[in-house]
Amino acid sequence: MNRRDFIIKGLKLGGALLAGANISTFLNSIANINNNVAKAADYTLYASDLPIVENYFNFTSLSTRPRTSQIIVHHSAIGGNDDITAADIHRIHLQNGWSGIGYHMFIRKSGLIETGRPLEDIGAHTYQHNNSSIGICLSGNFNDEMPTDMQIASASKLIGLLCQMYSLSPNENTVFGHRDFNATACPGENLYADLYHLRHMASNFI
Repeated sequence: MNRRDFIIKGLKLGGALLAGANISTFLNSIANINNNVAKAADYTLYASDLPIVENYFNFTSLSTRPRTSQIIVHHSAIGGNDDITAADIHRIHLQNGWSGIGYHMFIRKSGLIETGRPLEDIGAHTYQHNNSSIGICLSGNFNDEMPTDMQIASASKLIGLLCQMYSLSPNENTVFGHRDFNATACPGENLYADLYHLRHMASNFI
């Protein structure tokens, strides 16, 4: 929904209220408009040629993130031939008592990107930094293996487009590994060593 349509629809709804429309119906309509405006930002991703699959997970409760100043990279820490999915992570995180998958984007070994927690909402991936960050997780244990070339290609373009959406520059002050903030090996030695390369590649997509 563009700005013009937003204004016109708002005027129509206001007129309906003055004409005696039910207040709860009016408020629900306003909420739908706000959701549409928030989702419009996702167009940058879905209009790209990134291989993105959108999931429609059910969450117990979510809150809108007040700002976005960081992108934090993780690994699933499950290696070998196992290529787990965002649905697997969602199930595990629910079992942990969380609202659902804590990452916003999940990248499979094939380079396929799966959506997790809604992009505009607060994640659950990096202690004390969830209110200002987007969490991206790659499938694999990168202490023991290397991320695939397809994962690196998808991650770099995804990071670049997210930086474009949130007016960030992909550098050491905006794109981090989980271990930069918490006592953890995540995202693994091999992926962490690739962060400089990821930042550099991401700048090509802004």
